[in-house]
Amino acid sequence: MKKQYDDTDLDSSLKKLNIDLMWKTKQKQELKKRIITDIEKLEYQKRNKNPLLSTRIKKVSLIRKLTYSGIALIIVLGLFIGSTFVSPAMAEMVSKIPFLNSFINEKSVGTIINEELTEKGYKFSGPSITYHNKTITITVEGSNQYYKSVKGEIEGIVKGILLSNNFDAYKVKIEKYVDVPYSEEEEKKHIEDLEKQIKKDRELSMALDKVYKKYNILQLTKEPLKNTVVIDIAETETRSDEMKKEVNNILQKTKKEKSLVKINNIDMKKADQDKRWSMILDSITDELIGKKDYKVTLTGYSINPEPRIDIWTSLKSSDSGSWEHGEQMEKVLKEYLNSKEMQKMVKNEAYKINVYSKDKKKIN
Repeated sequence: MKKQYDDTDLDSSLKKLNIDLMWKTKQKQELKKRIITDIEKLEYQKRNKNPLLSTRIKKVSLIRKLTYSGIALIIVLGLFIGSTFVSPAMAEMVSKIPFLNSFINEKSVGTIINEELTEKGYKFSGPSITYHNKTITITVEGSNQYYKSVKGEIEGIVKGILLSNNFDAYKVKIEKYVDVPYSEEEEKKHIEDLEKQIKKDRELSMALDKVYKKYNILQLTKEPLKNTVVIDIAETETRSDEMKKEVNNILQKTKKEKSLVKINNIDMKKADQDKRWSMILDSITDELIGKKDYKVTLTGYSINPEPRIDIWTSLKSSDSGSWEHGEQMEKVLKEYLNSKEMQKMVKNEAYKINVYSKDKKKIN
């Protein structure tokens, strides 16, 4: 679940965002499939009920693969011709902000890169996207000779994909996978420990599956460092004490350890709203951060007390045209959210858009 950001807590929000904004491709692909399925069915009453314990991860942003055209520019300009006067500074700023073309049912740039490199038979992992420094990293597996022979090819392919999708803000980094050396004895122990863990997880999964069916559990998450299991249940579920006891018995029996079990009572309407706005943010983040014209460095959202999207830019509030840029960013985002495709997610809910400068001033 994404972090939520309050206006009075910008400093801590930015620090958390800078630390957290990195994803792995395999996680992205799995989550993307789940998101698309949710959209097609338009059913948000139930979360994924996979009984395996896992740490919460963020969903990947989804972008629209669409080349800009003169038609898109005409649409943008049409958004802002309602007033009788437009200053030269504003006119210049508007001309640099393209129409937001992301839609939630398109492939992410990471998925496009992964599919292209996989199809060509390269041995690699990634891509991983670090938003705070706008870097896409591909890790090449294999020998030093193989790495040297394919590094340039892979870099060219990735840059070509970014260029064809108008992603001009990302840097591309190709690095070699460095394996941690193990002795034969250490390697054997590592494999044995892994097999034991897999066996425990399988037993735990089967046991917890019965609990999922018996109670109205939305999600079960383990926090390994705290030895805590957090269970999200619908607020209408009244058997929380009985459920906690049953889950603890299962954990003790399968993992031979006692864990602290916490219960979160979830307002299903709020959960539905949170999920939708998280997905809305995902649909725009890659494009906003990946294209220089938007001048965006970070994005965030909150649903409390009402839905809100927060955009942080690289502009200072004192920069010439920064306020015009913030206002036009808001208008472009509103046009996007009012589109037919996105109204299925917005559901006519009232929302706010906040655009911030580099020095944390609101500029819209």
